[in-house]
Amino acid sequence: MDYVDTIKRGFAHTWNNKFMWVLGFLAALGSGAAGSNSNYQFNSNDAQELSTWATPERMAAMTAGLAAFACVAFIVGIILWLVALSARGGMIGAVAQMEQGTGKPTFRSAFRMGWSKVWRLAGMTIVLYIVPVILFIALGVAFLVPVAGLAFSAGGGEDMSALTTALGGVGLVVLCLLCLLIPFTILLGFIQPFAFRGIVLRDMGIRESIRHGWNTLKSNLGEIILLGLAFFLINIIVFIVAAAILVPVALVVGVPIMMLAESDATVITGILAALGIVVGLIVFALVSAIATAWQSSTFTVGYLRWTGKQVSIPEA
Repeated sequence: MDYVDTIKRGFAHTWNNKFMWVLGFLAALGSGAAGSNSNYQFNSNDAQELSTWATPERMAAMTAGLAAFACVAFIVGIILWLVALSARGGMIGAVAQMEQGTGKPTFRSAFRMGWSKVWRLAGMTIVLYIVPVILFIALGVAFLVPVAGLAFSAGGGEDMSALTTALGGVGLVVLCLLCLLIPFTILLGFIQPFAFRGIVLRDMGIRESIRHGWNTLKSNLGEIILLGLAFFLINIIVFIVAAAILVPVALVVGVPIMMLAESDATVITGILAALGIVVGLIVFALVSAIATAWQSSTFTVGYLRWTGKQVSIPEA
């Protein structure tokens, strides 16, 4: 396969059709995580104040609020995941149309192509990853149960030697199983893009698409690895370009914030901080959207060259 031409065609489809950037942004919504930590240390006075504040009524209200928030977050997460699947499917269908010369897709027509297959795409993803997810959970429980027993024994002043030995044995078994499970999960990650395209472009069912993904991977493993290596190298360049843009922005915003930190100009400091965050998010979203759209387009071009361009594209 001509890798340079494949990459160039993927970039041309992305650059000449700006709606692909929007689809790339929506597709990127399906992946991401956030977290935080704190180094604040509670003292006895804090504990006393907390016990005074935490009445049964307040705790019940807080529990209900957290439960409601978790339900809303779960529903929103599912909706964003389905939108991301539809966007990915839309990018695949749009690029296939452009490669075949069968039409000029738009954002609306592309998204509708992805949405028409979204439930099969969701089902395929669940079926593909359900086994490793269950195994990861089982390994986590198998490791946490001895840890809980060890902590309980430590609190009761019991002899911990037996539990410590058991914990070490369980930890070793879990580590060995992870050494097998992680490569298996990576393999599924290589199968998924082809199964995805089997559903969108060849109207396959869930199990048929997974078999198609495995067969396509086996038949073109060397070329797929080389294209993946090209993705890796280009992603490094994209990261450097993004850093070259974000670092000056951070300096322009961060230096005045540091200079104003000792003063009373809290409003100006807040505005500068908010401005820096907004600019950084915009740059990151734009770079991420273009990179996601380009990788999907390039991979679809490669897929069509590996499996043939005679595909069944759904009506927009």
